[in-house]
Amino acid sequence: MTNYRANYLTPDAVSGMPFKSVGHDVMIHERVTLVGIENISIGSHARIDPDVILLATGFLSIGCYTHIAAGVFIAAKAGFEMKNFANIAHGARIYTINDDYSGEHLMGPTIPAELLGLNSGAVLMEEHANVGAGAIVLPGVTLAEGSVLGALSLLSTSTEPWTIYGGVPAKPIRKRRRDAIRKGEELLKSDKFDQQTTR
Repeated sequence: MTNYRANYLTPDAVSGMPFKSVGHDVMIHERVTLVGIENISIGSHARIDPDVILLATGFLSIGCYTHIAAGVFIAAKAGFEMKNFANIAHGARIYTINDDYSGEHLMGPTIPAELLGLNSGAVLMEEHANVGAGAIVLPGVTLAEGSVLGALSLLSTSTEPWTIYGGVPAKPIRKRRRDAIRKGEELLKSDKFDQQTTR
């Protein structure tokens, strides 16, 4: 492929960064913003595209054979994990903490913590889960194995496995096939390298 590594960090540059752990064949674009890099774990065969912002003020874990497309924003103060074969499409937003909009508390990042009424909860994307372009995931949600959130959807409750969701708020649309489970297992077994290198 022409310009395969254009504007992506070299493997040596990635392996030299102070991640909590990082695998091999990891592509990170030079315009990715990494806050709290020491809290970020990345598996092998992962790709993070331009203008992604990862706020890892809590733990942030990215599995093997994963992709985070351009313009994605992840606020992982309460923790975020995407397991193997999970993907996040262009411009999606994932929040693990949210202000209280009732008017009972002050709002915003400049307010002392004791005056806020924050709603928080880790977000988990299980294996083969996918978030569509421009979609929003709110705190405390689990995207079950194989579940898909459609483009421009808003997800505030956890999903059922191998089900497509869409809308605002997101609701189940239809079931998915599960062929990807076997194919993913075969791909992991065929990898001659360790899946993740821990520092």
